[in-house]
Amino acid sequence: TYLTTFHPQGIALWAGDKYEKVGRFAHKNIKIAVFSPNENYLLTLSETEVDTAIIIWDVKTSKMLRAFPAGKATGAKGEVVQGITTPFKWSADDKYIARRGKDVISVYELPSMKLLEKKSLRADGVHDFYWSPTDPVLAYWAPEGNNVPARVSLVEIPSRREVRQKNLFNVSDCQLHWHPNGTFLCVKVTRHSKSKKTLYTNFELFRVHEALVPVEMLEVKDTIVAFAWEPKGTRFATVHGEGAQRLSVSFYDMDGGNKATSKEVTLLYTLKDKACSHLYWSPLGNNIVLAGLGEINGQLEFWDANEQQSITVQEHFKCTHVEWDPSGRVVATAVCQPLDNSYYKFTMDNGYTLWSFQGMQLLEEKKDSFYQFLWRPRPRSLLSDAQYADVVKNLKKFEKRFNEMDRLKERERIAAEKAERNRKEQEFQELLDKRLAAAAARRAEYIALLDGYDSEDEEEYIVQTHTFDDVLSQKEEVMRK
Repeated sequence: TYLTTFHPQGIALWAGDKYEKVGRFAHKNIKIAVFSPNENYLLTLSETEVDTAIIIWDVKTSKMLRAFPAGKATGAKGEVVQGITTPFKWSADDKYIARRGKDVISVYELPSMKLLEKKSLRADGVHDFYWSPTDPVLAYWAPEGNNVPARVSLVEIPSRREVRQKNLFNVSDCQLHWHPNGTFLCVKVTRHSKSKKTLYTNFELFRVHEALVPVEMLEVKDTIVAFAWEPKGTRFATVHGEGAQRLSVSFYDMDGGNKATSKEVTLLYTLKDKACSHLYWSPLGNNIVLAGLGEINGQLEFWDANEQQSITVQEHFKCTHVEWDPSGRVVATAVCQPLDNSYYKFTMDNGYTLWSFQGMQLLEEKKDSFYQFLWRPRPRSLLSDAQYADVVKNLKKFEKRFNEMDRLKERERIAAEKAERNRKEQEFQELLDKRLAAAAARRAEYIALLDGYDSEDEEEYIVQTHTFDDVLSQKEEVMRK
């Protein structure tokens, strides 16, 4: 709904058909601005303010709901600073906003911005947390400490009921990846051996919407470079390998694939020796861009996951960003320079390129000072996953009906165009007849002004015919007797 522009004194919001200014928020030197999922509230974070480093706003009224200080580090081991390093995170329904503290997660209710039940959620050793994209559920993980194993917990808000907990051992790091529909949670766990010299990875996969939240473990021996859920579906893809240039890409299905009789995570297939470091699924699923950014210098492979085949391979040299448009029809790749680096050495490559989902180049624009590329987001679909899957499955059944509707609309359009053309012809003819009648009515007056001479009367003309002979050419020939 809103386009946000940053200024030294604060930010401005622009909206409407003509993008007129609809709001201003005074907060000096804002570094980050984050809307709540339903755009009812806004968080701004300042680099220079101390007592009001973080402010929560009501978007429609531009009213400040609450401000928070930046916090100061004391140098204590394991300290969590409440400030710029720990920004707030919104719940999916705009009812809550939360941030982590030392051994707690503070959850605030909106719009009152009061602490939920006047106390923070106890989370010993919490290192990071994420809200479910669709439900009021918090997922957080805490590292090992004091002979207590690392753990991942799912907590329901506001009841604070722990939906599921999973203990983990020999953990070096964890990363949480929610499925966009909130159906699954993937915890990428980097483990170490007892000597702590060898690292390996496994995935803990939570089926959040199923009874008792079952968890499956998937172990991968290679180093994991990238992970991405398919937005519409149950698949996910990983980039793994030990090299820097040629890696492998594996596709998995949480439901066991098309021929599965039971739901379990299953390896579908693996692509070897791919110049890929990042994965970008289409918002509609199936199509995915295997992108080689950084040292691979912008190789782009457009892949069809259903057909298990490459559509095309393209290149955008020095590419730094890949963005699908919300419809899943167009992909934008861009070379952007950092906002705070005016001496960026690759300015000659700055700009963006638009591709179709099949990898055909649609547009290329070069811009020396190019910092950001964003598609305008769209609201979430009103269809549930089951309804969407049913539409896709039965699309051929609807195709005849849709084609017939298209034909009827085309006939209506042609009939409307013909009726409009006939109406204009009739109007022109009526106007012509009216003008001819008016001219005929003034004819007698016109002849009187010319002393009785009527230029349209044939009797007023004398016709003379003259014949002229012209010699076009002349030639003489001598004939023998």
